[in-house]
Amino acid sequence: MKIGYNKKDITPTHSVTIAGYSRKKKSEGVLDPIEINTTVLSFDNQIMIMSILDSLIIENSVIIPVKNAISKKYNIPLNNIIIGCIHTHSAPAYFQSFFEKTNVEKELHDQLIPQFISSIEEALHTLTDATLKIKKTYIQGLYGNRNTMNGYSDKSIYVMDFINSKTNINIFSLISLACHPTILNGSDFLLSADLLGQIRKKYQELYEYPCMIINGCCGDVSTRFYRELSSIDELYRVSNDIIKQMMHNEILEVEINHFDSSIFQADYTYHGDDDFLRNIIPSLKQTIHENKDAQSVKIASSLLHNLEYKIQKSPMTLTLTSHIIHLGSLIFISLPGDITAILGKRIREAFPNHLVIILGYCENYSNYFVCKEDYGQYFETYISRLEKGNADLFIQGVINETKKLI
Repeated sequence: MKIGYNKKDITPTHSVTIAGYSRKKKSEGVLDPIEINTTVLSFDNQIMIMSILDSLIIENSVIIPVKNAISKKYNIPLNNIIIGCIHTHSAPAYFQSFFEKTNVEKELHDQLIPQFISSIEEALHTLTDATLKIKKTYIQGLYGNRNTMNGYSDKSIYVMDFINSKTNINIFSLISLACHPTILNGSDFLLSADLLGQIRKKYQELYEYPCMIINGCCGDVSTRFYRELSSIDELYRVSNDIIKQMMHNEILEVEINHFDSSIFQADYTYHGDDDFLRNIIPSLKQTIHENKDAQSVKIASSLLHNLEYKIQKSPMTLTLTSHIIHLGSLIFISLPGDITAILGKRIREAFPNHLVIILGYCENYSNYFVCKEDYGQYFETYISRLEKGNADLFIQGVINETKKLI
């Protein structure tokens, strides 16, 4: 196995519009760098690429030209190239989010294409023989399901250490976790990769070699029920505690002895006319007109706006894409949006003899994926562009496609 890595600092040097929370002011400084991190893995003369941006979302306007350029120049199959982001709500507004009215930084958006290509090319040029050691830590008391305290969430953190085969020195670590990076809020105006950025920063300071972080199925996972402080102070507290807990870990036996890849793609149409909408819209309107509590009215108004906006834009068809890389007992699967934790659990449980690493927020961002059992119960449904049952169908399609490779 050969491994290549690149970290590219793309932090703007001037004040910019921030994506997330519909902020009214531009950025007022930098808390931690905005980066593109790229991993290239080569095995049996085949190459996989994972290139991840510090951004709220990512879309085809950048993904497609980057993939096409790399595939054409280096003869790498498009199936083997994963482009994604970490979902920080404190990065520049590179893209227009469906439910937010944000002024996109077009110049920064356009710069992403050459920046991604440069990062990938530099990673390709650093390919070196390497071994892999994987460590697992279960995080306690810091984050979990954000809808119900005892609801399901995946609190496992996986650290994949890539070690130079000749020098036995760590090249870098690839860290996988699943938590919304939303400790900073709408009153914060410093550019930041939020929780993932602070974990990355502290990890690199502690171990003195670089790391890259990928975010998983955290559509309904955050620090909501575990907060003690606020804003930057809470960000420092949580990230410090996570780093401490990561020191206590379990070594996993994983063997890379195979390389195969595939893609699952399917179209789903949201028609804006179902039982959920017919039942909930009158209820929200009643709350707005009759409830005396200002906060309840504010929440109901926001939810109603989202639903009416979806209806206005309907019918709308999403093309959902998942990349699957099978490397032996290790499988990487990319998913295109905010995937709730229980859907990620379904994928992992379908492959009990494999370590499945899920990359959320990859490919063209498609908002929230909510299983049919939870559809309509929580906030995630109101900002989902999928009808009830479609998320389940897509995840099952991903599972079925993965099984073909094993």
